[in-house]
Formats: sequence, C-alpha cells, structure tokens
Amino acid sequence: MSSRFVRNSLFGTIAGVSTTLGSFASSLIVARLLGVEATGAVAYVVWVVGVATTLTSLGLPFTLARYLPEMLGRGETQQAMRLAAYLFRPFLLASALPAIGFASYAGWLIVQHSDALAQFDPQTPLHDPMICGLVGLTCLAQALAEYARSYLRGMHAFSRVAKITSISMAAQLVALAIGSSLFGVRGAVGGYLCASLLPLLVLHEIWREPGKAAPDLKARIVTYARFRWASEILGFFIWSRIEVFFLQVFWGIQSIGLFTVGLTLANLAIQGPLMLTWGLLPHFSEQRGQNDVEAMRRVYATGTRLMAFLVFPACLGLAAVMPAVLTLLYGQAFAGAIPAATILVCAASISAVATVGTNLMWAMERSDVDFYVGLVGAVLSIAGGLLVIGHLGPMGAAYSRAATQLVAVGVSSWFLVRRLHFEIPIASLARLFAAAVLCAITARLCLDLVSGILGLLVAIGAGAATYLIAVRLLAALPPDDIARLRSVSRMMPGGLARAIDPAMRLILG
Repeated sequence: MSSRFVRNSLFGTIAGVSTTLGSFASSLIVARLLGVEATGAVAYVVWVVGVATTLTSLGLPFTLARYLPEMLGRGETQQAMRLAAYLFRPFLLASALPAIGFASYAGWLIVQHSDALAQFDPQTPLHDPMICGLVGLTCLAQALAEYARSYLRGMHAFSRVAKITSISMAAQLVALAIGSSLFGVRGAVGGYLCASLLPLLVLHEIWREPGKAAPDLKARIVTYARFRWASEILGFFIWSRIEVFFLQVFWGIQSIGLFTVGLTLANLAIQGPLMLTWGLLPHFSEQRGQNDVEAMRRVYATGTRLMAFLVFPACLGLAAVMPAVLTLLYGQAFAGAIPAATILVCAASISAVATVGTNLMWAMERSDVDFYVGLVGAVLSIAGGLLVIGHLGPMGAAYSRAATQLVAVGVSSWFLVRRLHFEIPIASLARLFAAAVLCAITARLCLDLVSGILGLLVAIGAGAATYLIAVRLLAALPPDDIARLRSVSRMMPGGLARAIDPAMRLILG
C-alpha cells in the first residue's frame, strides 16, 4: 500500500474517531438529560434530516469523491477543482429545497395555530414550528458540509477533514449540552445544527473557481451520479434507520428511543475499523485511473482481512457484554433496548467487513449495482416494517434490519466474485470469526463470574487476550498483513504505538 494511502487512512481515522465519539457522546447527553421519550423525538427529527438530505443530494458528494482522485492521479489538479465548482451549482439549488419547504411549513403552522410556539408535544415533534425551522436549516447546512468534506477527501486533503471534523464535533457537544439543558428537544436539534457550520468555510475555495467539465467526463458523471443517487435513496431503506419510520407509525416515539440507543452502540462497535476505509475510495479510484487491476485485487484482499480482524471481536465482544455496557452508559430506563442492541451489533460485523468491496465497486464505476441491491433491500425493508416491526416493535426492527443488511451483503458479494472476478478471502474470514467467537465466550463468562464495572474491565481484557492468542494459533492473518498492521501502528503517536506493539508481538509470536 502507498504511503499516501496509509496517511489518508490515518487522518480519516482521526476524523472518524471524532465523528464516532461525538455522535456517541451526543446520544448519551440527550439520553441522560432528556429521557427515553425525548431521545426518541430527537432521533426522529435527525432521521427526517437524513431523509431530506439524501433525497436532494443528487448523488454528487460521492461522485465528487470518486472522480477527483482519478483526475489528480493524471495530474489534472486544476480540472479537478473546476469539476467541483461545476457540480456545486446544481447541488446548492437542490439542497436549498428542504430548507425552503420546512420554513414554509413552519410559517403555515404559526398562521394556523396562534399558540403553536407555546405548545410542544414530543410525540409529534414536526408539529412544532421552531423544530421545523431548525430542521430546514440543518438540512441545508449538513448537505453543504458533506459536499465540502467530499471535496477535501477527493483532493486528498484528509488532514483538513480531520481538523474540521474534530472541531465541529466538539462544538456540537457543547451546543447540545447547553441546548438540551435549557430548551429540551428544541435545543438538542439546534445543537446538531452547530456541527455543520465550520465545514461551510471550505466552500469559498469551490465557489471562486469557474465550473467546467469535459464532455466525455460529463457523460460518465451523469451515469455514475444517477445510479449513485438512486442507490443512496434505496440504500436509505437498508442502512439509514428506515425502521424509525415504522416504529413511529406503529409503536410511538418511545420505541424509537430504545431502538436508536441499540443502533448507536452497534455503530460505535464498527466505526473504529470503518474509519480505516476512508482512504479506500480515492486509492481504488487512482488505481482504476492507472488501470492497475492487480493492485486493486491485493488491496481488496488485504483490506477485507484487516477489517474483519478489527470488526469481528469488537462486535461479538460488545454483544457478549451488552447487558452491562448499555445500562452503565444509558441507565436502567433503557434496559429494554438490550436484546435489540445485541442483534444489531452482531449483524453489523458482517456489513462492516463488506464495505471494502463496496468501495471497490464504487471505484470501478459500478454504482448501478448499489441501485439494484438497494432495490432489493427497499422491498425487504418495507415488508419487514409492515409484517415484523408492526408486531414486534424494537425487536422486530432489529430482526428486519439485520436480515435486510445480510441479504444486501450477500448479493453484493456474489456480484463482486462472479462479475468482477475478485476473490473473497473466505478461509481467513472464517478463522477470524472463530477467534472472535472465542473472545465473546470468554468475555461473557468473566462477566457472569465478576459483576459490576470490575467485571466489565476483566471481561474486556480477557476477551482481547483470548482473541489475539486465537488469531495466532489459527494463523488467521498472513505475515504480510501483520507486518502492515505493525507498520501502521508505528505511525501512531508514541504512547498509542507502545500500547499496540505488545498485541502485535503476541500475534507474531
């Protein structure tokens, strides 16, 4: 792997750590300050923002991250900046639509109900004019911020992404704590808005450039963006909490609070390893521009093994200690989320490993595959929402989400092997999964023997040691992969590198 890829991945990791810890801390702040019902209301509003921004994205942020690295790989830096400016104009117009729509709806609510601002019901947050106004602003700010981050990633400016993301998440936490304490759900929504303001400063670099794209490139972009946009919309049914909608319809806001807590912990388990994939799309795209398919094969196999090495123990280990972790973090009021959270975190381990292949298909301009996979997933999600969530509530949402994601991963993997002719390292994945199962069993036994925080600490330590020993005994990773892990660990800050090195020596023997 190139040094720039490793560097980009490390800065991507820093940005990802900031996002993950910031999102996790945000959920804790809301849950502890506002309770289960208000947590559900905030989660529902955030979900609505996600739906609106996805519907109006036109697939352009991802298109930008896909094509800018390819142009940089050919030395076309100026053309890449002009392409970013060319795509920004239509993106800005589309992104403004939710803001206009929600602002208009807020005005209509005030006209229709003179006391609308004085009354707030957490069961119906979108009946509040202030919430609607904040939703509109957040939609616009989040969309523009995502475009700015995609531009920076496409230009290989991952260090700037890391810096901007870290500061933005810190601002969100402060605003969220103050807003939730003083203004409840309204203040919490305003806190989420704050995280999207700093990236907007990047947009002046794009706006000042004359927008231009070569005719042949335009044709490729239109095709890619069209499928990418459609697949993002359909993918929303699979990956982006469509279950929230059905829970709101059938079970109410409180069920959303329980489900999203479990989903937050599942995302927390996989986000650390997923951060390392931030550099994959630019790296694959650059190799694609150079027509170096063999290098893409090597990076795909290595990336998949290393992702599984990190994700499997994180997810299965967390599932084993979920009863202690969830109540410790969120309190006994959220204990009802434990079964759903356990299912979600186990299923997340499979979908996270598949992200390496997903980045590969995006780089090979097969965004059409995402569309068809999303179409299958959308049908399954709707069926699950109507037939399962309606009867089982949060548990049904967990079952439906897990089943839909596993089917989507299966279809994508089939295409990767049969159509693109890339080999999945099944043997290594099976050995890594077996080692992670041993890790989970050890952790759960420790937790049963020793209760409380001490038991949790013992469980984590014993599970981690068991996993590393099992990886060594099962020869789950080839020597080249271990060498890459050690190389990456040496690039980390001194204290962290010294902490990781014993684990590497344990695997190596």
